[in-house]
Amino acid sequence: MTKKKLLLFGCRNVKEGILFSFAFFTGGILMMFAGLKLIPPVANINHIFTVIGMLLFFFAPVILISTFLVTIITAKSDNEEPEECD
Repeated sequence: MTKKKLLLFGCRNVKEGILFSFAFFTGGILMMFAGLKLIPPVANINHIFTVIGMLLFFFAPVILISTFLVTIITAKSDNEEPEECD
């Protein structure tokens, strides 16, 4: 497998990775809350919202780790230092 296939969920930029990870994390929390407390149990829609929220919640750290690895691997192949965060 190539590096690109392994690190599919990573962003090229550290700032983008943090932004997407934060969006997935908050979206997952909100969807889980909606599925557990707000949406009535009609046709199991509340379970669907909860599962989608859990997937978003669990993909947030995957995006962060993958972004970190992408920045380190591309910096080593380009012989540059990785981008610093502000």
